[in-house]
Amino acid sequence: MTPDELAHYHEHGWVIARDILTDADFAHFERDYSALVAAKADELLARGEISDAAADADFAHRLQRVAAQCSDEVLRGELGGWGLCLDTMYALQRGCFELFFSERLLATIEQVVGPEITLNPIQHCRPYLPARGGTHAASGAASLTPWHQDQGVTREEADASEILTCWLPLVDVTAATGCLQVLPDRVAGGLLNHVKSDYGTTIDPALLPPGTAGVDCEMRRGDLLLMNRFTPHRGQLNTTDVVRWSLDLRFQKTGTPTGRHFWPAFVLRSAAAPGSVQDDYGEWCERWRRDLEASKVRAPVLVNATLLRALSNTNASVPRILRASYPAHSPARELPRVSAGTGYPETWAAAQESTAFC
Repeated sequence: MTPDELAHYHEHGWVIARDILTDADFAHFERDYSALVAAKADELLARGEISDAAADADFAHRLQRVAAQCSDEVLRGELGGWGLCLDTMYALQRGCFELFFSERLLATIEQVVGPEITLNPIQHCRPYLPARGGTHAASGAASLTPWHQDQGVTREEADASEILTCWLPLVDVTAATGCLQVLPDRVAGGLLNHVKSDYGTTIDPALLPPGTAGVDCEMRRGDLLLMNRFTPHRGQLNTTDVVRWSLDLRFQKTGTPTGRHFWPAFVLRSAAAPGSVQDDYGEWCERWRRDLEASKVRAPVLVNATLLRALSNTNASVPRILRASYPAHSPARELPRVSAGTGYPETWAAAQESTAFC
């Protein structure tokens, strides 16, 4: 990150750091997730839901080629929910884990966080499908994300932690593909009141007058969007034929509260204690399995055998969380912060839908 970019972050609460990652950083991620998409396409083809598995399409377009052939019922229900199962803690793909340790990524994060870097357990992989009929679903992988601050969906125990959001697209993103918008210069205002809405946890509309305009964060693949935890941001409609694949990661100084103490945080870099770095892929998988089971979190949707085979075939140990059926239970501690009287979702799947994740 250049000195000007770093100064922009500190002054305005956000910055796009240009040309940080390379195709080599993304290669194994794309390998693993392409295999998952291929498995789902083959399964839909075998069931007669689609007529073309779009095997000739590239990573940015294949899932949309498949989705475009699906009925509204399959798209809104099955495919949207299946997309949630591609999230980092369920798919547990080696290529994703390796990306966390990209030297170019961590060198950039260190400029803000410092040399002791922990990956917060609030993290998401999202295949953001294009809108159908001019609208996005209110839930699932293709849901539209309203205005929110990331601190607004973090437990109070982490209010004193400086948690840095890093949003990175795996494709070029423009306003047409649904790039994020930010509201600059809002950090000094601290945490705003958040309420529930049809599209998830959002800043109280009374605090953002109608027509509030944000800054479009148009980015090239390899750019990083860094945001302060108090910077409001939202997603937009994807009106193209491109799937807006992205990762939403949070980083912080090691030893500070994560806001998800019951889920695993990982030390990615340490100048003071290099031996503390937790770069064992098997340990990452096992800790997520164990902690998800201990907190009685279930997978967002029932995963079919085809996906389980694909997970096995991409060098990932199949998460037990995907094999089992869990009771509908989600302790209040797992849920986003909401206003008094709005209540909590009754299942983790509902909590996932109400938790802002771009």
